[in-house]
Amino acid sequence: REAVRMRFSLVLVLVVALSEGCGRVSGSVGGQDIPPGRWPWFAHLYYQQNLLCSGSLISDQWVLTEANCFQGANISAFTVVLGRTNQTGSDPNEVSRGINQTVCHPLSNQETSDNNICLVQLSSPVELSDHISPVCLAAENSTFPNGTFSWITGNNLDDNKELSALQLQILGNTKCQDRFFITITDNMICTRYDPPMEQPCITTGAPLLIRNNDLVWIQLGVSTTGQICRKNFSPPLFTRVSRYQEWIIQSVTGS
Repeated sequence: REAVRMRFSLVLVLVVALSEGCGRVSGSVGGQDIPPGRWPWFAHLYYQQNLLCSGSLISDQWVLTEANCFQGANISAFTVVLGRTNQTGSDPNEVSRGINQTVCHPLSNQETSDNNICLVQLSSPVELSDHISPVCLAAENSTFPNGTFSWITGNNLDDNKELSALQLQILGNTKCQDRFFITITDNMICTRYDPPMEQPCITTGAPLLIRNNDLVWIQLGVSTTGQICRKNFSPPLFTRVSRYQEWIIQSVTGS
């Protein structure tokens, strides 16, 4: 328990440079529908007005998502929307930004999804509030044991309306490979559905989250295997954020 507490403390120390007060929201998880401000870091990435990917706000001007979202795309055609909880229309708390630049990992592999991670610099900073605020990031080299419960949030593609939450359980990489006969690297996190039942589909690039003992939400991964939904009958895979802490900080701060 003490080791876990120390690991979470490292997370808090490392994310201060990106955004102080990250990962804090009020209320409990319960239920699929998300009240306004429940996941204030969630970002919608639209390409030519069509929802293409998801992401997470990590500072007032940077969003974390997957690299495959930008393969062959013109970044000037993207719009990033924050503070929106559904797709039925505009939200009074939402803000939109263009993209100034993308910084995708230089070793990103579209075929294997290894190093599938990208940083998006917004065209201008956003004003942080209860409805729009950044998430914390997992500390460098942190690990999360087999069976750890986690959450992924994203747009419910079954009805293309509500922002939904889906509970997942982390599955160790060795167990994942043995059970599903797939090859994954140390840069990935494998998960399974909990409970094992029909679940809504969720957009790629969405953040995988846990909440620590201080009630701070921490992002462990970035969804990297296309749409996440029970209908695919394959384990949801994520890029392991903790493997890229130094690269993220250097990219965001320019140091």
